[in-house]
Amino acid sequence: MWSGMLHLNRLSEELIVHELEADDGGEPLSEEQLWDALTRTFQSPRYRPPMLPVVAAELMQLSARADADVAEIVRLLEKDTLLAGRVLKLCNSPLYGAVEPIRSLKTAVVRLGLAELRDVVMEAAVGSRVFKTSGYSEAVDRVRVHSTAVAHLSRAIARFTAFEAEYAFLCGLLHDVGLSAALVALGDAPRGERLRPVVDLWPALSALHETVGGSVATVWKLPPEVAMVIRLHHSMKVGQVVHPVAAIVTLAESIACEHGWGLVPAPLKVGGAELPSLLFGGHRIDVPPFQQVLFAKAALGLDGKKLELVDAECRKVLAALSSVSHG
Repeated sequence: MWSGMLHLNRLSEELIVHELEADDGGEPLSEEQLWDALTRTFQSPRYRPPMLPVVAAELMQLSARADADVAEIVRLLEKDTLLAGRVLKLCNSPLYGAVEPIRSLKTAVVRLGLAELRDVVMEAAVGSRVFKTSGYSEAVDRVRVHSTAVAHLSRAIARFTAFEAEYAFLCGLLHDVGLSAALVALGDAPRGERLRPVVDLWPALSALHETVGGSVATVWKLPPEVAMVIRLHHSMKVGQVVHPVAAIVTLAESIACEHGWGLVPAPLKVGGAELPSLLFGGHRIDVPPFQQVLFAKAALGLDGKKLELVDAECRKVLAALSSVSHG
């Protein structure tokens, strides 16, 4: 049985997590110790999360301007040819309703509009450029797949509500960004170092990921509403008031889990027995409680016929996402 410990480095009076390695005594780190070490790490002013590509960050700022023109947006995207190529590929996918091929950035900007183009750029950046780690790459990839599904479902659900939800897609895409940031930080170990199994990390990461995610959104200078929703997407409430976009993300996450796009994959069935995922063990940190989902539906004014329409639209979205994922 492998016994691992966090390797801790004392800087000033803070404990900063650098990598995970066996300790001298061979004793496993308790959940409480792990939670405390992670808390200190991500609250430390020394912690630096992975950063957005410059073009994506600048486009986020540009999208808030009423006077941004097409030529200016195209010039900005052309500064990062790899990101621009990924953007065009996404624009031509069924996820964005492509009927005729979009062959130029100018056409993409005109057809999608700045707000939706911003979402495409963020999806491309977060999906392929920002979170890279050799240590916990499989777990990070699972977060990416789940978050992409929640983003597209959030946009679909928002259309059936009476609320202004400009950032629904972005909040869905980044609702678990704290998990990605934490896994990258913990997986960045020197070559040859043995990492603690990721299955041991989920309880502490689950407790911290909203706070870490909100901090990442702030560092990235995302709109305050996005950072707020990330910080409260499980509780959904600002004081005693339900934030509608947080409710949208909760419902989107519930639908994603129901249709096989949850963070935790469905157990494998072998000989009549169910084997839990090696990445997550028995942890199901992504499934919103049933009562919370009911509360989200009520807060959004979704019942009866509207829920049927939402379900039908979400099935279309997931079918399109599946075709892109397997294409």
